[in-house]
Amino acid sequence: MEGEVLRDDQWERLRDFVPGSRKGRRGPRSDGRRFLDALLWLARSGGRWRDLPEKFGPYQTAKRRYYRWVEQGVIDRIFEAVSDDPDIEWLAIDATVIRAQAQAAGARVKRGALKPRLSGDPEAGSAPKSMP
Repeated sequence: MEGEVLRDDQWERLRDFVPGSRKGRRGPRSDGRRFLDALLWLARSGGRWRDLPEKFGPYQTAKRRYYRWVEQGVIDRIFEAVSDDPDIEWLAIDATVIRAQAQAAGARVKRGALKPRLSGDPEAGSAPKSMP
C-alpha cells in the first residue's frame, strides 16, 4: 500500500497485538495495519482526526476504533511491546495533550480583572452623572 508507515517486519511483530488482524472465513475482518499507519501518521504530523487522509478510511471510524482500543488496553500492550526495542522505538504512540498558553501564540497578556470603583471616587475618572 502506498504511504505505509510500518515496514513488513514491524507489522509482523505487532500483528498479534492487533484485534481482528487474523483472517476470518471471508478474509481479514479489519485492516489493522492501515489503522496503525493512520495512528502513526497522526502522531508524526500532529494533525487532527479530521485531517486524516482518505487513504486511511473515514476519520470517524479511525477515531472510534482508537478510543475503543484505549479502553481495551490494546494501545498499552502495543506500547509495551515496542518500548524496549530501539529499532522501532519511534512507534511509540502517546495520546497526551499539553495545551499551550494563549501568549505562546501571540495573544496579549491580560493584566487582571478590572476593579469596581465608586462613581464618586477620584480615580473613577469623571464626575457622577446622577448628581445635579
